[in-house]
Amino acid sequence: MARLDEEHPLDVDGEWFVDTRCIDCDVARQWAPGLIEADEDGLSYVARQPRSEEEQAAMWRAAEACPTRSIGHRSLRRPAEPAFPFELTPGVYAMGHNHRDSFGAHSYLVKHAGANLLVDAPRFLLSLADHVDRLGGIDHVLLSHRDDVADAERWAERYGARVWIHSDDASAAPFASDVVSGTETVDVSSGVTLVPVPGHTRGSVAFHVDERWLFTGDTLHWHQRRRRLDVFAGATWYSWEHLADSMDVLAPLRVEWVFPGHGIWHQVGFDAYSAQMADLGSSMRRIGRSAWSHRPIDPGM
Repeated sequence: MARLDEEHPLDVDGEWFVDTRCIDCDVARQWAPGLIEADEDGLSYVARQPRSEEEQAAMWRAAEACPTRSIGHRSLRRPAEPAFPFELTPGVYAMGHNHRDSFGAHSYLVKHAGANLLVDAPRFLLSLADHVDRLGGIDHVLLSHRDDVADAERWAERYGARVWIHSDDASAAPFASDVVSGTETVDVSSGVTLVPVPGHTRGSVAFHVDERWLFTGDTLHWHQRRRRLDVFAGATWYSWEHLADSMDVLAPLRVEWVFPGHGIWHQVGFDAYSAQMADLGSSMRRIGRSAWSHRPIDPGM
């Protein structure tokens, strides 16, 4: 629960507030852009109170997603309709309830041809699981890498789901039923492929679904200011060179939407995805990790 006695001093007056336990994971700012902003230290605060039903709903989603439960209100009644699961595009739901153990990483439920998928894991809540029940449960828990395991074991136990992870990150999920190794792609189920993409961690993988959706963990995300696909140079724990090679692996895939663990999901479009990915790996090698995050933003992008 948000702590009113620790309210951020920059919060504007009104019903909603953010406390100072924020960890700068950016989740709330992604769900409520323009309403929640960051101070010079990266801590979130309420920059503007909601003015419409849509903005109120956005604030509720931000509050439910926040991993530190730092977003609160003074006297509102909780809406009858739950904030999560929230459908981002037909068949793909944000689970919200981001876990602090994964530094607030997003997780997703994919309603898929008789074999539903949970990509990475949110906090386990019975109230959230009740809604997952109505969507058909979970058949496979797909873990992108060691950092975003969170409550995966509890979700898998509830549904008797198979759990997938790469062997190089498997120590983070000793309960996994399906541990893959090497650099070759692996079929999880019909239309669902596990693609090893070492770089962020040695065992990072992406999941390519129905030649449309790419779930990338912390390997690839949509950079809102640059308005293009990007990587986290500052959070490349294993190898920048391997991460650049992984971009070459991802480039030929047919992808319409990208769903990351950190960063924002985005409908990139098939053509734009191909165009942007074509030279991402080579650009990373040319610019180098140390200069990557500081390169200028092209005003024409």
